[in-house]
Amino acid sequence: MVSHCCNPTCGVPLTSLSEGRLFQFEIVSISVSATDEDLTEFDERPERETANFWLCGKCAESMTLSLDPSAGLRLSPLTSRPSEPAPQRVSPSELHDC
Repeated sequence: MVSHCCNPTCGVPLTSLSEGRLFQFEIVSISVSATDEDLTEFDERPERETANFWLCGKCAESMTLSLDPSAGLRLSPLTSRPSEPAPQRVSPSELHDC
């Protein structure tokens, strides 16, 4: 269960999913012997589980999460693309019926 922001320098408690960003990763794990001298065929089925992480609104504005199979969970700064304009918010009064 997610209980707080996963940024180790933040730790804001999770009170509502309407703020911030929820990440869900599928983790596939296989236990393989370090040595396989018999060259036996692989017969183990991988185990799958889902892991959830949450970034609070303040952290989600400038950071994102990724899951690297070898390095684990990574907290990275968001990169802005200078060639793309930033999305603009439109107020409901500016919308019209099509």
